[in-house]
Amino acid sequence: MLSIPREKNPCADLTGKYCSVNQPDTNVWYLAGTFGNTTRINRKCTIPQGRAIFFPILVKEDSLAEDTDLKTELELVKRSKQATDRLIDIEAAIDGNIIDRLEKYRVRTPVFDLEFPVDNVYNVRPGFTRSVCDGFWMFIRPLTTGRHHIYFRGETSLDVDFTMNQLRSNDLHTGIWNHIANRPTFKVEVSYEMTVY
Repeated sequence: MLSIPREKNPCADLTGKYCSVNQPDTNVWYLAGTFGNTTRINRKCTIPQGRAIFFPILVKEDSLAEDTDLKTELELVKRSKQATDRLIDIEAAIDGNIIDRLEKYRVRTPVFDLEFPVDNVYNVRPGFTRSVCDGFWMFIRPLTTGRHHIYFRGETSLDVDFTMNQLRSNDLHTGIWNHIANRPTFKVEVSYEMTVY
């Protein structure tokens, strides 16, 4: 997601029109979360039959390019873990069926190479950096042909000044600016109307 330029980034998409951007894997379809929102984002997405679906419910990504106060990979891992540890609430449902025990779907990636493109979503210098993600993910079997609904939401508390300043300084996070001023939490809520053909 972070390797996709801002103009067509599916994480910043309010309608789902960029749902098919950067889908190179013929076996898996990737759905995007958001950069934070307090009003539910409703997207429509059409995908081919036979693809498993992978999406973040609530995740924290950190990189040395974004988190300029950090200097080591260990510091990246620590920040993403601590942010995810501050979970307040999380929910996911597929076709109205609520997924139980979401805590078992928490995964932290190894530290990996990330390439930011020109005109990237975080306005950092283009090029390679080191990054890590920690959070809650769903990886589901291919859905049957027809219409389906995927819903997820989550909230974590914010207590790192650097992260708060990042959220306040990037216009991609305008959906939670007023919320953060009153309650220092990060929130996402997304609904996908899926058509499988």
